[in-house]
Amino acid sequence: MPPGTRRSLVSSEQVLLLKGLLLLGVVGLAFMAAWRYGLLHRVWREDATGISVGITLVFLVGTAHGSACLVRLARALTHLAAVQRAIAGDDRNPRAPLPDGCVSRYIRDLHTKANLSRGRSIDHGLLLDSFEAELKQSHLFGWFISDLLLSLGLLGTVIALIVMLGPVSGLDAGAQSATNGALAAMSGGMAVALYATLAGLIGGMLLKIQGFLLDGAVDELVRRTTRLTEVHVLPTMQRMQSDAATV
Repeated sequence: MPPGTRRSLVSSEQVLLLKGLLLLGVVGLAFMAAWRYGLLHRVWREDATGISVGITLVFLVGTAHGSACLVRLARALTHLAAVQRAIAGDDRNPRAPLPDGCVSRYIRDLHTKANLSRGRSIDHGLLLDSFEAELKQSHLFGWFISDLLLSLGLLGTVIALIVMLGPVSGLDAGAQSATNGALAAMSGGMAVALYATLAGLIGGMLLKIQGFLLDGAVDELVRRTTRLTEVHVLPTMQRMQSDAATV
């Protein structure tokens, strides 16, 4: 294998981890700045419904889950590079077993399907779709969390509108104190609406960026696995079937 190819195979998982660490660094700096200048305390204190606190906790859970998925995909890319070296490398040992991992399991399933096909052409489209769905299954939870954050932000807005309009319905236009109290309640409800919506939008956008990174990693893994299968694995299986048929 040419040295340039080996370096490119290693760089994919490194770039993925660097992007994930950069995103976590941005989130961490934003939290530290918000904590340092009292923005988090202000949001949590002004939001009497507690929705902003719930949004913060849900966001932290989603970020931790997405980070775990990112590490898992980086390991899968590393495993794919090892499988590529084992199958297509210049120093390949045909009897050496493939390193254990998701790509090796996919190749073993493809080999089993080829043996059961008994000379028929091998269509690996369904296996490839199943392989891609399995990779994306773990981080679908992150997309659910991002949508949940947006929904929680909208829920905070609806609750805030109810809080704002509640005192107005029983307002006596001639009572100055009642008018001042209604205005104070409306300002408090507006604060809940703005803070909850802002927290939901920011959290949802950050998790969508993380989900975009994960989807890109899955697409690269599937693309490289497909190339490896089409160029090296399937021709070898077809040649073995042809040799078995001629014997």
